[in-house]
Amino acid sequence: MGKNRNKNKDKDPYTGPLKTGRDDSDSDGSESSAFTYNDDMQSVMGDVESMDDVYDKLVDSLENVQNKNTKIRTDGLYHVILALRAKAVPDFIEKYKETIMSVCSRMANKPDTEAHLLATLVGLVAVQTGEEISDLIEEPMSQMRTILMDASRCVSLRTACAVSLAIVNRICCSEDEEVSANAKACRFAWANTKVSGSANDVGHAQLVATSLAAWCIITLDSDINSINDAVADQPKIATLLSSTQLEVRLAAAETLAFLHEFMQDSRPGFRFPNKDHILNLLGEMVNDSSKKKTKKDKRAQRYAVRDIRSFIADEDDAPEVRVKIGQQTLCLNSCAIKIFYDLTCDLLHGGLAQHMKNNEVLRDVFDLGPVQLEPEATVNKQARLAVHDAADKYRNQARGKQRDKRSVVY
Repeated sequence: MGKNRNKNKDKDPYTGPLKTGRDDSDSDGSESSAFTYNDDMQSVMGDVESMDDVYDKLVDSLENVQNKNTKIRTDGLYHVILALRAKAVPDFIEKYKETIMSVCSRMANKPDTEAHLLATLVGLVAVQTGEEISDLIEEPMSQMRTILMDASRCVSLRTACAVSLAIVNRICCSEDEEVSANAKACRFAWANTKVSGSANDVGHAQLVATSLAAWCIITLDSDINSINDAVADQPKIATLLSSTQLEVRLAAAETLAFLHEFMQDSRPGFRFPNKDHILNLLGEMVNDSSKKKTKKDKRAQRYAVRDIRSFIADEDDAPEVRVKIGQQTLCLNSCAIKIFYDLTCDLLHGGLAQHMKNNEVLRDVFDLGPVQLEPEATVNKQARLAVHDAADKYRNQARGKQRDKRSVVY
């Protein structure tokens, strides 16, 4: 094989979810600046050998969630979350939604590990039921807001709360007061979290990036006062472009692109007063040659930011991502839908593809239409070879018998 072979030539569209590690490609043919997950459902399962066992014991796991023993509760939550991540189980959720949300309403007083699982469970129930739990989410959302703004709580727990708040807000919440409170909580998290330059401070960087993304999605459903606050916060977000952490810089750039898109849609002709300054900052990021940053980070930054800069400069459309889901292709052609997709990836991990095929709530959110019928399973290669060998053997035996009976010519 030659060294100059292009490994990306004629490559099929990426079929997995979008988040956690930037694609390092820097080719001009790239369509997007997407994060990508490398995990699948097998990695999410951990020590669980069979998902059939998980579903057979799903009701028992839910009962364990209400046990007085912390370890039993945690194990029960783990298995319930694993089941809900792997595929849609709307009948189970419909039957036990009151019980599940009642348990989630006690997360504020739980240890960080258990509270993390409960916050995740709220988001998983939301993506499976949609508006059906709208009358049950007020207390869980209130507690997630409190945790998100509490700097003494675990960073990963606060990040999980931001993810679930955004998804629940977008799918289930219609009360303006709740939406405004959710936006303020996310804004507090990204505006008041200090990120150091240490390579070990990934947790705080992820909290800021996720809170920015959640804030964007919540802003879509906000009232006029919250939208005006978002516009006023744009210069503060621009300062995050100089963060020492790559994830924060890229999240800030995507947030600026979102605000540009959102304001253009809601107020055609709107222009941020500092637009030229923003374009200069993004241009510097594209051409960054600092020796303090790794080549990998600079390449990822250049690849992501150049599309965003072109979009904000009105030179090009929003960066587009295409994701193959079974026989369908999901087109993420706006900043808002791309950010919501990333948050959905954070919640579902390796179960995303299965949910996109069979989860009616998510298919409606992403305009994929009704759930499609699965095509008949094709016979695998070994089965085809076995059939072929059997037919070949029968044919040879038949020919042998014919040769034994042929007439003798004198």
